[in-house]
Amino acid sequence: MPLTALSFCPSLSTNLGRYPKLCCRYKESNGAGDDIFHKFSAYIKNPNPGLNDMLEKKFLRSLMKLDQYLLTPLPHELDQNPDARQYSRHYLDGNSLSLADCNLLPKLNIVKVVCRKYRDFEIPVALTGLTRYLTKANQQDEFRYTCPKDSEILLAYQSVAKYLNK
Repeated sequence: MPLTALSFCPSLSTNLGRYPKLCCRYKESNGAGDDIFHKFSAYIKNPNPGLNDMLEKKFLRSLMKLDQYLLTPLPHELDQNPDARQYSRHYLDGNSLSLADCNLLPKLNIVKVVCRKYRDFEIPVALTGLTRYLTKANQQDEFRYTCPKDSEILLAYQSVAKYLNK
């Protein structure tokens, strides 16, 4: 008989509890925000002040697209309330974290920290879906305890992020 974790420690499954389902219910959730990091990279690595406005607008449009996705009801939400125009779900695919969130949220944390330092840019509070998304994520121990410190992010970006010479 092969040695398994359960044969070694029969109470393991009881102690661990039920594992969370991390896959997305909707395939669109997997691609939400997928262009943000690309637009952010172009924006933050640009040393030319003449290109900054254009790159910032492209970056902002990608944030707005994610915001719109977060505000748009998912099919199961529409089934529950067909008359609602906006919804306030916590995460990309509903009210619990998914793998899509585990992919996107660390990138958004980097975006937030690096843009504040190198461009004096904050994610606009008018993007209410995105603001709520980041707030809910920061309330999750799983996210908060696994984020690197701001100083570590800035250290990693100091060789590629560019201050604008105005």
